[in-house]
Amino acid sequence: MTSCINEVVLMGNLGHPPELRYFQDGTAHLRLSLATTDKWRDRSSGELFVDTQWHIVLFKGNLAQRVSDFMDVGDKLWLRGRIKHRQYTDDDGVVRSISEVHARELKMIWTKNKSKSIMVDDAEFDDLEAEFLAQENQTVSMMIEEKLN
Repeated sequence: MTSCINEVVLMGNLGHPPELRYFQDGTAHLRLSLATTDKWRDRSSGELFVDTQWHIVLFKGNLAQRVSDFMDVGDKLWLRGRIKHRQYTDDDGVVRSISEVHARELKMIWTKNKSKSIMVDDAEFDDLEAEFLAQENQTVSMMIEEKLN
């Protein structure tokens, strides 16, 4: 059992176009800004308050490529990841601190431009899943027959 947990779950909207880059080994790396907004009304005055927080989110590998292919400014996504803090020295020699979310799970909630492409991918996934389940059921049936004999 672990005594510490570093996990964050966010759902928000992309604030800038995703920046897809590649490491020297060819691994995709994507950085984006995600806005999460809370709204509430003051009970006594009825005044509406809005608080928007901006998060820097990093994706690697297949997740990075997926976000780059299907998501754009304003699109909504849900993610799960870890918070990491780091320091760096900027061009003026000033040491800066930054907090980032390193995402490891993603769900595209809403995208305005490319939903047709996502549907094609879902159909392909369904075909692959059906093929896998057919093979899995066949394997299980063979194992049962062997045990009975």
